[in-house]
Amino acid sequence: MPVNLACPSIPLTISGIASVGRLGVPRFWATIWSDVLKTKIEPSTRRKHLAALDRLYAAAERQHGRDCLDRLIADADADGLEDCLLGFLAQLRNEAAIADEDKTSTWTSAISFVTDMLRYAGNASGMRASEMEAKLLRLDTLYRQLVPNPERPAPAVRALPPSVVEDLYEIFNPGSPRNPFKTETLRWRNLLIFMLLLRLGLRRGETALLLTNSFKQDFDPVSGKNDHWLDVEETNDGDPRYERPGIKTEASTRQLKLASELVDLERFYRQNYRGRANYPHLLISQKGRPLSLRSFNEIFETATDALSDRAKQSLQKQGLGGVSCHDLRHTSAVVRMQRYREQGIDLDDAQGKLRKFFGWSKSSNMPRLYARAYFETTLAEVWDEKFDTFVNALKRIIPEREN
Repeated sequence: MPVNLACPSIPLTISGIASVGRLGVPRFWATIWSDVLKTKIEPSTRRKHLAALDRLYAAAERQHGRDCLDRLIADADADGLEDCLLGFLAQLRNEAAIADEDKTSTWTSAISFVTDMLRYAGNASGMRASEMEAKLLRLDTLYRQLVPNPERPAPAVRALPPSVVEDLYEIFNPGSPRNPFKTETLRWRNLLIFMLLLRLGLRRGETALLLTNSFKQDFDPVSGKNDHWLDVEETNDGDPRYERPGIKTEASTRQLKLASELVDLERFYRQNYRGRANYPHLLISQKGRPLSLRSFNEIFETATDALSDRAKQSLQKQGLGGVSCHDLRHTSAVVRMQRYREQGIDLDDAQGKLRKFFGWSKSSNMPRLYARAYFETTLAEVWDEKFDTFVNALKRIIPEREN
């Protein structure tokens, strides 16, 4: 499995997730591929690619009796590489048949890696690289035909049911007897996380990246008030987490205007509960370190357990086993699409607004999925009425705690 090279003695420029050999030395071409050619992919995606490459390196070593994949690439040995890929393909097909698992992503990573590296290895290998690419295309097509469980369509985009949204407001309220989190610090921190995910539709990794100075403001002379916004951007320098969060695409870097209740909640948490930490990240664990991605999952696993029986039944009807961070993003996007349509914004413009707000690229199909998503009117009612009640309660609580 890939390792995270993170140590005070290692320069930041060479730290991060890497594929290493038996002696712990980073593999040459895998490092070039991930750190030079794939610099803009999210850390979790990088880890999946490198895990696939680890398996390809191991398969080549078993076939030849030595760790030889880097040498085959450097020599542009198309025949030797094809033999390795054919053996790896056979291995994956056997695993897929036995475990009834789709191995397409592993195979696709291997194909992309070898093809990219043959192109990159040198000018002299240009002709052989073109020949190899044609062979790889044939093998890729063959594998897709023979995979035991063909690709399934993506699940329908669904907002969380109204009863679940309503329950979550109560569960995350710091003053609620149903709040399952043990300390005041955890309750206020987790409330902020819930609000950021639901109101802004942030991805889990984007939320984990936020710094204390990600929340910005500037005076607007026209309105005579301060404008508040949130910078969603890459902030990985010095991040100590093993699984490092990251920005998914270039389009994910954006600025989001903030409502006053989010501004007040963030300030209240930071001033009263975040505490002192040696890191600039906004969301801090009980040990004073940036909150891990796994901890985000655990927060919503705990919240799921606290749901009422009625809310859990609603989840099951939606085909959901629990509430995840991404479910809140779905809910936020569906409700925002509804808002745009209610304002008389035509479908194309509404999809364009969704792209900008949620950080989707121009080629992403996600806005079309949300445009086609139908949801109950009661969901919008829960969003408005319950949220307004919730915010009003918070506004009464926060000044009391500041005095």
